[in-house]
Amino acid sequence: MRRSGFIVLFLIVFLASASVSRGMDLAVDTAFVAGKLGKLDWILLDARDADDYNNGHIPGAVNLGRRADIALRDPAEKAYTIVPKIEQTLGDAGIADDKHIIIYGKAADVYRNTVSFWIIEYLGCNSPQLKCTVQYYDGGFERWQDENGKIEKEKTVLPASSFKANIVPSRLATTAQVKAVATRKEKAIIIDTRTEAEYKGYDIRALRGGHIPGARNISVQKNYDSESYRMRPIEELAGLYKDIPKNASVIVHCQTSTRSSYTYLVLRMLGYKHIANYNDSWRVYGSDLSCPVENEQWFDFFQINQAIKELKEIQNSLPHQ
Repeated sequence: MRRSGFIVLFLIVFLASASVSRGMDLAVDTAFVAGKLGKLDWILLDARDADDYNNGHIPGAVNLGRRADIALRDPAEKAYTIVPKIEQTLGDAGIADDKHIIIYGKAADVYRNTVSFWIIEYLGCNSPQLKCTVQYYDGGFERWQDENGKIEKEKTVLPASSFKANIVPSRLATTAQVKAVATRKEKAIIIDTRTEAEYKGYDIRALRGGHIPGARNISVQKNYDSESYRMRPIEELAGLYKDIPKNASVIVHCQTSTRSSYTYLVLRMLGYKHIANYNDSWRVYGSDLSCPVENEQWFDFFQINQAIKELKEIQNSLPHQ
């Protein structure tokens, strides 16, 4: 009898944890969010800035006092890897490491919102390491409004808690790893989520333009509807990545690991198990001269200086008031 009871308990725990590990459950809709309001084990994280939050938010949602992507990022390192700082930020907001977290923000801030999803997964949520789960409310606050969700203005303050990370290193790629792939010392598929102009080196946002050797360009904008900012149907997304094997190691990147965090979420939804977001991304890779680049184009400082000089000459030629 005890044994059968143990088996039943095991199945309940297994199914509960598996419910979020299945890809499509990582992005949720309004009905799902509404069903979790007021439940003690569930926390809504409003990823918008404080002004937007104070003007109205989903009932019970907590806010970090500024946009979540800023609050969770180290301003000096420009990285999301300063784990003690992130632990403190989440704990101070009452977000413990045994809670179920749903992230939402402005619909148009799709990249900024999914940065929070990625970094909280990196900390160990949605893995055997921690009890916590994290999900993304597709469509954000505007969808909640459009679908007649209740809104409140009173700030939600939860008692300070403890968030102790148990990081999943495979969810974050480093420059050393990416360089090893680019030089064929390691094997992985790199997806460049930037625009075609950035990929081809026409739009230069680092010391050099171009792309990582062998990287495939699948712009992040292809993942969502440009008007509603909601994800495209799962069948369309599967077609977009049909040439990427599900069992492959995949690294996604953009300029600052922000846009690529959205592609990271999409691939997780599609069931990719070995997916990492490249934290340094092109801002570091493109400026590191030891890193190989295809379609290499150099930032033209001379042209910039000439333009500044011409602007100053025009300014000096204007009549003084």
